[in-house]
Amino acid sequence: MEIKPIKKVNISDQVYEKLREQLISGVWKQGEKIPSENELAALFGVSRVTIRQALSRLNTLGLLETKLGEGTFVKELKPGIYMKEIIPYVYLNNESEREVLEFRLVIEVETARIAASKITDEEILLLEKSLKKMLKNKGDIEKYVEEDLNFHMIIAKSTKNSLVIEVNNIVRNIIRRMIRTATEKIGHEVGLKYHRLLIEAFRKRDADTASDMMREHLQQVLERLV
Repeated sequence: MEIKPIKKVNISDQVYEKLREQLISGVWKQGEKIPSENELAALFGVSRVTIRQALSRLNTLGLLETKLGEGTFVKELKPGIYMKEIIPYVYLNNESEREVLEFRLVIEVETARIAASKITDEEILLLEKSLKKMLKNKGDIEKYVEEDLNFHMIIAKSTKNSLVIEVNNIVRNIIRRMIRTATEKIGHEVGLKYHRLLIEAFRKRDADTASDMMREHLQQVLERLV
């Protein structure tokens, strides 16, 4: 392992970045035990406290796991682990309605296309049940919004694409707030209409129609809301 001592300016952040780079680049393999705190401290030319702080951050991210009496090991690295740092936390509380809807147009239109070619009968049944719950809970905005979100998450999972699924998991709270805002301002009918049309397209495994219906759905919300 080629690690050079670093300049002692923002030491903790530099050590964290260097260690993270080792993990993401695959220098340390999944399941591999990484060097001890003492060894890392010597390699970087920093204190054990600094190393411990950096390792703690990586444990929190789910990149590492510490086993009592054994040491620290590399966890299975899934795409979503890296993407959690793509979205600044400040954005999560200050997203604009237009930006969120534009993002959904970019992501969810093609998600619907991919899902249409891979969706199973069981997943279509889940979508039908979700739509029924939405209809049942029109008078309860909390339950309605949660089921609307669930409907879109089922579509994402139907792609069988880990990146698509992880992106949707990461932004689900943003999407939930967007659905709530839209429901409060423009009502249920747009969502219910296009959810029915999406299910029909999925039943036929019609990728073009599924994509078109998702695009129309989100554009209708964008036009009425923004």
